[in-house]
Parts: sequence; C-alpha cells; structure tokens
Amino acid sequence: MTEFDLTAYVKRGCAITWDDPALEEQIEEAKAYLWDIAGTSLSFDKPGNATSLLKNRVRYERNGVGALFEVDYRASLLRLQLSEGLKGGASDASKN
Repeated sequence: MTEFDLTAYVKRGCAITWDDPALEEQIEEAKAYLWDIAGTSLSFDKPGNATSLLKNRVRYERNGVGALFEVDYRASLLRLQLSEGLKGGASDASKN
C-alpha cells in the first residue's frame, strides 16, 4: 500500500497539473482553518472527511470564493465538530 500524499490529493481534486509554489501555503492555511473549526488537531494522513474538507477549502480559496465555503459546507463542518467533540478530548490549546 502506498503512503497517502496530501499535496497530490489536493492537486488532483483542484485539477492542478503544474507545480504551484503557493499550494503548500494554501494547504497549511486550510489545515489551520479546520483545526480551528474542529477545536483540536486533525490528522490529514489518509482520505476522509477532514482531507475532503481541506481539499475543498483550498479549491474555494484558489477560485476566490473562500467566503462561500462555510455556507456551502456547513453540514460537513458541523459533522466534523460533533465527531471531534464526541471523542471527548480536550482542545490541544488547553493541554498546555
């Protein structure tokens, strides 16, 4: 089994066929956004709800409609918050 490549996953999902130096920064910003929404650190090391949301967040930002992301993905973002909250873990910020 091959290792999951988040950058390649996002590139495929956003139809990016060239090397874009801004992509890694956009991925990191999307991670921070989703960590904030979830209230905890999320893993992006395999396909799933978090990686799908990350891919789509990057796609929206690249297309200049980042403000619409929360509206269009409200149900998925709420599901993410609930699933992370049900795990019962404390926020990473409160562990310090």
